[in-house]
Amino acid sequence: MSNSSANGSGKPSLSEERAEPKREIGLRDLVFLSLGGQSPFLSVLVYGVEAIQQAGFFAPVAIVLGTFLVLANGLVVYKLSTKFTREGGYYTYAYYSLTKRLGFETGWAYLLYSSFYGVAYALGASYVLSDIFSINPMIIVSVILIVSSVLALSGKKPSFKYAIFASILEIVILSVLAISFLYSTNFHFYNPVSKLPPLGDIALAIIFGSGIPTGYGSITPLSGEVKDPKKTVPRAIVTVILLGGLLASLDIYAIGDHILFYHLVPTKLDVLTLIEDRFGLLTLAFVLFAAANDGILATLTFMFATSRTIFAMASHGFFPKPLTKLINGSEPIYSVSVTVAVYWLITILSLLLVGYNLGNAFFDVALISLFANFYVHLATNFSLFKISLKRARKRKVELALSIFSVLFTLYTMLNSAKASNTAFAIDAFLLWLIAGFLVAEIIDMSKEKEEED
Repeated sequence: MSNSSANGSGKPSLSEERAEPKREIGLRDLVFLSLGGQSPFLSVLVYGVEAIQQAGFFAPVAIVLGTFLVLANGLVVYKLSTKFTREGGYYTYAYYSLTKRLGFETGWAYLLYSSFYGVAYALGASYVLSDIFSINPMIIVSVILIVSSVLALSGKKPSFKYAIFASILEIVILSVLAISFLYSTNFHFYNPVSKLPPLGDIALAIIFGSGIPTGYGSITPLSGEVKDPKKTVPRAIVTVILLGGLLASLDIYAIGDHILFYHLVPTKLDVLTLIEDRFGLLTLAFVLFAAANDGILATLTFMFATSRTIFAMASHGFFPKPLTKLINGSEPIYSVSVTVAVYWLITILSLLLVGYNLGNAFFDVALISLFANFYVHLATNFSLFKISLKRARKRKVELALSIFSVLFTLYTMLNSAKASNTAFAIDAFLLWLIAGFLVAEIIDMSKEKEEED
């Protein structure tokens, strides 16, 4: 890598020194935290049910295909995570492999993605729970945010203990649900490919299916705190994508099997009501716990990811230096505190803008995070492409992988943008990018002035 240039467009050197937290995170910690970041049960309720609406009984296959498409993007991150082991994840990849300016823009977009994605699951869990209980939804979302905030501010040890317990319990609940639905049909299995829906419906179902195993997006910002990151981070990425996607596919298959066996109507599917009717209130209680747990754990997971990206960007002078302060050489306390405040602010503003309608707030916040996620992955794919070009003959697989991932991301992004109800999300995302360009210019101007003085 060449040395950093004076302006914001130069490519920095990997030899730049900056303090990093202690490496305390193992593979188990990373897998269970990031698995919680994709909210397995809520993902089944939202993305899985939508896949059934689009592709009917072919939905489990569509989710598997969506999982492998996500794995393609995940393998790009897999490759980059073996080359860059510092804090910051996607921001760090673009900062060192592209330019400082593109690194900043990628980090800026990731902050939008991670914070809005985390808040979206807090809102989504609150929406599901408030639909069942006669409790003010503001109380539910406040409790979820309070628990997540306290855990994030408490540091890694209590947070990872909670993540391991909660994720294991959720895997058990989802597995028991799948077995219960299959048992209700006396294990009468159906063939999901016996009748194929139209290709357009299959494509949409695959896109929804690809929305399930997305927890790996929270892994790489923590690379600077992971033990043996060149092995641990790549393994965690693949494990989380496959475990999350395939477990969801099993649940959707079992639900579809139950619907088909009892001649129910897929388009009128309400999973929570179905669980209560078929398996009783006790099972529903465990399922509702899983939904609440999803909201807490997903928000907590992305609080970690957001705060570590802020920490990395502050280390390079993009944000105030105090945000790099570490407690006991381990916790970037000021970055975490700012992150917690931002999550609360996003939640309050999103609810104010839609008249405290949790469903609408969830939809808008999730869509905005979706477009930011597309941008971040495009930058990451181009990062691998540029690195691989230097030794193109030896890195044909990496080049092919990055090109495929760019095309897939663009295809998904353009198809999502065509929907009539995405205009607000696109406008908000573009305004954020424009603000990022302005902030980058201001930072460059202030640095130039300091050098002149």
